[in-house]
Amino acid sequence: MESKRIFSSFVMVVFLGLAFNLSIFSQSKTNHQRNILSKQVDPWTSSQIITPEKLNNILTDKKSHKPVVLCVGFDFLYDQGHIPGSIFAGTASNKSGLEKLGTTVKNYKKNQSIVIYCGCCPFNHCPNVRPAFKELKDLGYKNVKVLYIPNDFEHNWENKGYSTSK
Repeated sequence: MESKRIFSSFVMVVFLGLAFNLSIFSQSKTNHQRNILSKQVDPWTSSQIITPEKLNNILTDKKSHKPVVLCVGFDFLYDQGHIPGSIFAGTASNKSGLEKLGTTVKNYKKNQSIVIYCGCCPFNHCPNVRPAFKELKDLGYKNVKVLYIPNDFEHNWENKGYSTSK
């Protein structure tokens, strides 16, 4: 009887230990996957990034050549507020959004100055700017810049006092 209880305790300890190790392994794998995703390589160079301040200065300077500004984020956010004169070009994180982006730019010259932005969330986690940038480069556009919005459109554009259309 005593040996059965010892054996049962032993089995329980082994089982719990195994379950604990599997849990740690699973968590480690999940953390590893998150690390891979967070270290994604940006498809642009530092010279292909533009700050909100610089873009605002270009857009408000009557003498400067204006780029085409494309919102590649979510339509409901664009409807809530967007950069004046910008065009909603599709949500670039999905296939239909990328197709809309291609349709939007098809009549532009390949050297047209284009600025893309999203502003849905912190720039490093944005699901839209990277696919949009890659798509435009794949389509042969040579003068594409990404608007660097560190936090979101509200904090890094609207709250700075830059003009917004609704």
